[in-house]
Amino acid sequence: MEGSFSLKENKVYSVSIVEDNDHTSRNIQSLLLQDPQFQFSNRYETADAAIQSFSKEPVDIVILDIGLPGKSGLECLRALKPNFPESKFVVYTVFEDEDKIVDAIRSGASGYLLKDTPPDLFLAELKVIVLGGAPLTPRIADKIIRELSMRNSGFIDPEANSVGLTDRELQILNFVALGMTFPDIADELDISSHTVSRHVEKIYKKMEVHSKSEAIIRGRRMGIIRNVPGYP
Repeated sequence: MEGSFSLKENKVYSVSIVEDNDHTSRNIQSLLLQDPQFQFSNRYETADAAIQSFSKEPVDIVILDIGLPGKSGLECLRALKPNFPESKFVVYTVFEDEDKIVDAIRSGASGYLLKDTPPDLFLAELKVIVLGGAPLTPRIADKIIRELSMRNSGFIDPEANSVGLTDRELQILNFVALGMTFPDIADELDISSHTVSRHVEKIYKKMEVHSKSEAIIRGRRMGIIRNVPGYP
């Protein structure tokens, strides 16, 4: 098995917030304080301020509002991501910004969090993103899947599939990496949830992993998880 598949035990992840609303920013900061693995670094009210300061003080995670005054959050993302590919950019917005969320993912966002995410789920979903997963609603996932489908199915180097996953297992692993639930995957593939579960069990066994996060991380390392548009 390859390495560790959890947040690095002794690492503290620095987090900056790009958000013009004081109340929202304070709420995020208070949530970050609840977990010792996250450390609040800076808060920027505009994209320009973030772009100017980030080059001097890059952080591990950036929580980014789309609707900023002046330059948008998407413009901020497009300016920063190419120069800081190791940083995780997380879009923080409302569900109505669905098309913008997809644009953000194409532009390099590692995932997104909705502003109505319950506090007890906020940190859990943030950790999934840091681990390389992408918690997506079915509608967002569907938009991305359709775009990926248009790129043809020859996205995986057969030599990278050293664990011998079948085409169906590779397909399901990639859907899991998109954050889709077993029922969502079942609907997409026109099979039962039970069948999806059996495929996932076989995937775990072949990859020698015990959880979704482990499978996603190892799959990315092996090169058998296709890149979601905008993902590194």
